[in-house]
Amino acid sequence: MKGLLMRRRKEKETISFLIEVLDKMAKNGVIRDDIIEETYWTLKKLLKDRVDESVLQAFEDIVILRTKAINESINAERYLESAKNSLLKVLEGSK
Repeated sequence: MKGLLMRRRKEKETISFLIEVLDKMAKNGVIRDDIIEETYWTLKKLLKDRVDESVLQAFEDIVILRTKAINESINAERYLESAKNSLLKVLEGSK
């Protein structure tokens, strides 16, 4: 039980951090590929531990952002906001 609580706490901290990072990138309009890549791997790891529709939606938004090098016409801020809002739903649902 204690291990589960510690894992959930770490998960919440990770999601909170991702929300903050995605929010800053969306507001600044500076999309850093290294941060997008790290966010991708972090969300992928979260999905291995638990299947959650909101985490999956955030992951899909980040996957789309990873393709921006191929297609510069996408609205990166829109996908950042969408991913952030999906992660906010995860935090709200785990209270």
